[in-house]
Amino acid sequence: MTALNVEGQYGQSYRKSIRHSIPGYDTLHEIALAAMYIMAPQATRVLVVGPGPGEQLPDLLNTCPEAELTILEPSQQMLLFCREAIADHAGRARCILIQEELNQQTLRSLEPIGWDLVVCHNVLHLYEANKQVSLLRLLARCTALNGLLLLSGYSEPSEQNTAQQMMDIGLQRLRDRDLSDDRIETIRSSRNKDVFSIDSNRVSSVLSSEELTPALQLYQGLFSRLWVSTRQGAEFK
Repeated sequence: MTALNVEGQYGQSYRKSIRHSIPGYDTLHEIALAAMYIMAPQATRVLVVGPGPGEQLPDLLNTCPEAELTILEPSQQMLLFCREAIADHAGRARCILIQEELNQQTLRSLEPIGWDLVVCHNVLHLYEANKQVSLLRLLARCTALNGLLLLSGYSEPSEQNTAQQMMDIGLQRLRDRDLSDDRIETIRSSRNKDVFSIDSNRVSSVLSSEELTPALQLYQGLFSRLWVSTRQGAEFK
């Protein structure tokens, strides 16, 4: 499990706080939806891993009008928010909501494995490096032949001076948004405690080893990045 607790009061304020901590949060999701529309227009099976409060689920249902959505969310509170997000949508019957995180045991219960579209936003960075690699491999396994994998998360550049400069800019952005000093310090101190940088080169190498294309970066807003990858060539295993 992740160290970040999304139940209780934090969960209630999540929709607002995530827009502080992730620059261009809404733009990232707009680009992700556009990528789905262009690269996976015929998707009939979609796996959504860790959607949080599910704000993007209605748009995802619209973008993939023929698809069945399997939604994995370990937080009971966030899963409730997901149900509320799709409650008035005509496609809500196409959604299967499961209170689980993605792991080997969960995958065995979801057979057949292989989804046309796999979406995992802002989840990888909640784990340390070794668990990130394990999760990347599971996400790759879930991606069917000619399927699309969309990932986003917190990713610092490898050069430390550059990373620090970007951090300083990010903290000033929070001050400009009138966050309190205590809230800014909470976000800053979460680095390498609740949030762990994703190595973009490792993302590509792991996905390539799982017979997906190297990750293509579609967007970056300070440390927030969006990648896309596809499975091509050999039959799905």
